[in-house]
Order: sequence, then C-alpha cells, then structure tokens
Amino acid sequence: MIMVDKIEIKGYWFLPHEPDNRVAGTLYFFPNKKMVLELIGSFHDPHAYMAALANGNNKCKEVIWGESSDAKRITLLNCNAYGSLNFSCSFPMQKFNVQYCFQGIHLRNWADEIFNKITVKMPYLTKWVNHYCVHYSIPFKNDRMNGFKLNFDLDNRNKILVQLNDSLDLELEYSCSPPGTPHEEQLIIEQSYLVNIISKSTQSFGALLTQASKFKSFLTLATLNTIGYQIIEFYSLDEFQELKNGEKIFNPINLYFNQFANVQSNTSTKGFLFTHNLIENSFPNVIRKWFSFDIQMAPILKHLIESIKEKDIFDAGDFLIVVQALEGYATRFRPNIPKKGKRIILIEQLEYLRNEFIYVPLIKNTSLDLTIVVNSRHYYSHFFNKKPNAHVADGIELFKLTQSLKLILICCVLNETGFDQNSIISIMKAYRDRV
Repeated sequence: MIMVDKIEIKGYWFLPHEPDNRVAGTLYFFPNKKMVLELIGSFHDPHAYMAALANGNNKCKEVIWGESSDAKRITLLNCNAYGSLNFSCSFPMQKFNVQYCFQGIHLRNWADEIFNKITVKMPYLTKWVNHYCVHYSIPFKNDRMNGFKLNFDLDNRNKILVQLNDSLDLELEYSCSPPGTPHEEQLIIEQSYLVNIISKSTQSFGALLTQASKFKSFLTLATLNTIGYQIIEFYSLDEFQELKNGEKIFNPINLYFNQFANVQSNTSTKGFLFTHNLIENSFPNVIRKWFSFDIQMAPILKHLIESIKEKDIFDAGDFLIVVQALEGYATRFRPNIPKKGKRIILIEQLEYLRNEFIYVPLIKNTSLDLTIVVNSRHYYSHFFNKKPNAHVADGIELFKLTQSLKLILICCVLNETGFDQNSIISIMKAYRDRV
C-alpha cells in the first residue's frame, strides 16, 4: 500500500490503559481527504458516553490502539471524536478523526523514542538519481529480433551513502521488485530508489520524520516540483523476526497520514534544476550542509524554492514573489551591501546580487534593466500611479523580466546550499539547456 491508496482496516480498538475493553470498528483512510475511525459502540458505558458527548466532553483521545483482522498491531494518534446522537438506538456509533496511523506497532505516546531508521519513497527520486539497474536487451539473428532478455545485478553503485553527522547516516538505496512467478501472463517489474535515514540512537517518529522532510525539501529544490511521500516505513530494534540461524529480520512499521501533496511522478527530468549525476562529486558536502540548516533557515529556503518553481499560468503576482524573495535574501544573507544613502534600497540590493553571480554566463549574457524592475515592483506592489517617465513592464515583457530575475534567485539558493562556483556554472548551463 502507498499513501495514494484508499485503505480500510477492520478490527478491534481499545485504549492503552483498558486493553480488555475492546470495540469493533473500521479505520478508513481517504488520501488527501481524511482518516476516520468508526466504532460500533464506544469505549465507555453507552449512556455515559452519550451524556459526555452531549456535554462536549470526551472529545479527544491522544492514543488509540487496535488489532486488525490480519493480526497487525495498530496505533492511532491525535483522535478527535465527532458525530451525532441517536437516543432511539440501543448502542452508540462513535467516530474519530485521526491524524496519524501506525501499522505494525503499539506506541505509548508521541514521544516514544524507539525508532532507529526511517525509509521513505518519493516521486521523482528515481528519475533524479537517474541510475537504473534492470537491463533490457534484444538479441538479433538473421536481421530479425530473436526474443529479449531482462537482467538485474546488485552492485556497489546501487547505494549512495553519506554520513550526515556523528549521529545520522543517509542512504539512497536501489530497490527492485521481481514478478511473483514466471508463469504469469503479465510480468510487472518495479524499480525505484528509496531514502533511508539511520540513527545511531533511538528517536521518536517525529524526530526521524523531520529528518526525512529535510531530504524531501532538498529534492523539491533539485526537481522544482512539489513532492509528497509515497511510502513511509519506520524500523525499531525491538520489532523483528529471528530466523533459526539467529539472523534478525526487522519488520517495517508503516505510517499513514494526509499530507495534501503530490505523490505521483508525472514529468521528465527536463524541468529539473539539477540531477544527481550533475552534482555527484559535491553531493556529500551539499547534503550535509542542507541537513545542518537550523529551524530558522528552513522556512526561508522553502520560500526561495517556492519562488523559483515554474507555473502554468503567469501573472504580476509571480513577478512580485521573485522580487520579494531576492529582497528578503539580500536583507537576510547580505546585510553589509554598500548603500549610498541612509538606508539600503531595492535597486542597490538587486545590483549587488547580479554582480555577485556575474561569473555565471547565463546571467552575464542576460539583459536586465533593474530600473524597470524597481518601477514595476513599486507599481504592482503599492498600486502607485504610473509616472510619465517611468517604464513599467507588463505582459510578455514582465514575464521575461521575471525569468531573468529568477536566474539570480536560483544562484542565491544554490550558493546558500553550499554549491561552489564551478557547480553553479554547470547547473545553470544544464538548466538553460532544459528550459
């Protein structure tokens, strides 16, 4: 199951401190809509429950445990009761909106520090790594096709390993699922890359999920696409099956929640900012720096990334977003820009940033009138009247102006991420060839 699939889990549900008081019900997961637990009954005496619900009490359960019909342990977190009362019925129907569902474990609370690994699958990652291990060949005989061959060999090139810091390791791991049997009429082979983040100490699910989200934001920058999780699996040293030879097989613990993001890969690498092969040598240093950004830096980078994404429809608002992102970047990261007056003004900031990245041929060879940029920004942002001698861009001119400014903004983001000059030049050259 992936997080784009509708899920239905039937079983018995109970509160952790009352394991013998079990209520039958079904959990429904509607991707990007809602997750609902429907109980046939309630966790308490029916009359007491109805009275509590009528008085507005008994609304929230932090943790609900379950046992599914296929004997899996379930944990539901942040469960809020809702529904209506039917006093003519001999039993109540209790419903909960659920935020998180774990399949395969019983957690005591949000802060349980029992996980040492998280594995996630995301759209675009396999295309971004751009390394496929299933080989397809067609032998010819007498100038005619003589069947075809599929083969897969696992080697060291299939893993990309980076030690992020003293406590965390990052691993991009190739995965290939073979068909169940050669006797099937339709053989389906899926190959993809997964992200593993391994902790040397046990952590809560939230702490590991935060680390996974850092790589997700990096992939958002690299692909210039909004990305969601397709699969999230946690691993615990306490959850395993032991073989006769003593080998331990650790059981995956699946997490489901509504994320309201794209979980399908529906584009080629043409729109990507860069791929792994383009930054292969610098990737370890870059990803280490990305993971080292603190919580104050993260929203700034997120805003900058959102500003450089391509959009299907262009309007003046897109121009303003890019200009404001550049102004915010200059204010936050270049506070010592020389100023001619008492305070720094926009044209001085834009000129400084353009000159900083003038070594990039794409920026050096792009014509950009910063006076028009400032006039247009003041007009569209503050609704000033057009001055007789002030040139304000609109239409296709405003679009081209925005694209030129976006080149500078991309360089700002790459520079802050840790790319050196040669890498930025290579990335911008490849970006120019794609767009």
